[in-house]
Amino acid sequence: MKNLRQTNARFFDMIAKYYDPFFGNWITKNQKRAIKIIQIKNNSKILDAGCGTGNFLRILENSGKKLDLYGIDISKKMLKIAEGKLKESKLKIESVEKMSFRDNSFDYIFSVDAFHHYSKQGLVIKKFYKILKKNGCLAVIDLSFGLILNKIFQKIEPGNNKLLSSDEMKYLFEINKFRDIKQNKAGSFTTITYGIK
Repeated sequence: MKNLRQTNARFFDMIAKYYDPFFGNWITKNQKRAIKIIQIKNNSKILDAGCGTGNFLRILENSGKKLDLYGIDISKKMLKIAEGKLKESKLKIESVEKMSFRDNSFDYIFSVDAFHHYSKQGLVIKKFYKILKKNGCLAVIDLSFGLILNKIFQKIEPGNNKLLSSDEMKYLFEINKFRDIKQNKAGSFTTITYGIK
């Protein structure tokens, strides 16, 4: 699985400068829908796990709320772009599989279009649960094209471990003790799955 993380780091370093021009607007729309659905409370501590070029954190910085924002990513070049956009967020190079945050740290954790790149998805969900505060919210926003297209996309996209269907994602939340699990569409092929610790 280390090789998968290395593949992802290389892939996103390679496409970093093209990421926003090609995907920025589409992804930002999904991110804004997610924020509207989740309704983040003021004075919250938030982690963007796989923050990429920082678009989601920039939306949160400009929300008018007082938020303590953190972002991690494995791509140095993506984080460099994020650093140029962000004023208040704390960023570091770190994989979700080896997060070093203390237990009960965050009110919200968001994983935006990144979950299918995690090398150990079950382990990561467990880690998210541990570092969330009691009654904290995990929101995973990710793609799903249907069973057959998911398998094809997995083969053609570098570093794609597995796209989960909505049912598979919900089940992953359930077996890891999340409660009040809900799902909403964020786009044609994007679903938000969120639940409470």
